[in-house]
Amino acid sequence: MKNDGKAQPDLWRRNILDRSVFTRRFISRLASHPWTLLPFLGGITDLLALWTFSIQSPPAVFAGLAAVFLSVGVFLTRLITGSEGVAKLVLEEMEQEAIRKRERTLDELDRKLTADGDSRTEKCLRDLRTLARAFQQDKAWLSTLNTRSTFDILSGVEQLFMRCVHYLEKTLQLWYTARDMSTPEARDAILAERERILEDVTASVRQLGKILAGIQRLGVSEGEAGSDLAHIRDEMDQSLAVAKAVEKRMTDLERELDTEV
Repeated sequence: MKNDGKAQPDLWRRNILDRSVFTRRFISRLASHPWTLLPFLGGITDLLALWTFSIQSPPAVFAGLAAVFLSVGVFLTRLITGSEGVAKLVLEEMEQEAIRKRERTLDELDRKLTADGDSRTEKCLRDLRTLARAFQQDKAWLSTLNTRSTFDILSGVEQLFMRCVHYLEKTLQLWYTARDMSTPEARDAILAERERILEDVTASVRQLGKILAGIQRLGVSEGEAGSDLAHIRDEMDQSLAVAKAVEKRMTDLERELDTEV
């Protein structure tokens, strides 16, 4: 198999919005506010200086502790009263990073897919990019949801996007493998599996379009936002379950090919 046709393993996993990363960035954004950071640093510096030089000064100790407690108080106040706004900013930042990574991945894949001579793979990729642009441009639905629902939707959509990309890479990898096979039987078996995966990708792209259309309706039908959101989550869960089944089938196929080699 040629190196230029080999898909990068687990590429899509590195582009998914990660809840642990979100939590770290959220806490860091709250803690880095000047009214939180400066009193804390001042208080800690004061207490360390007293300890280092063995200075006995109750007023200085009180001032250092007061500064630290002030910092903690400001942090907790912002966590309670201003966390939603900060969370939205962090989510937007993470989404923009995911978009940039995805665009680089799609540019590279677009260049590679011309090798297989199959216009369907390029069409799927173009449809994915069209859906991605439409989703990025219409954000009216964001104002209707809380942070948790927004995170779940953005993360789920990003997973579906990148799984489709991952599967398109796999179809190219299988095409290279089949091309290098010496026996027609082995070649036909691999091409048949590639055909099944390509059909799954096409169906996933259609399903993703339906999900994104439902998400964009959230910003319009405010009275039915709750039921629409539940329906979107159900569709997304079903789509991810199908995607995981396809991934397992591809993993099994790779094991069989490795064993034969």
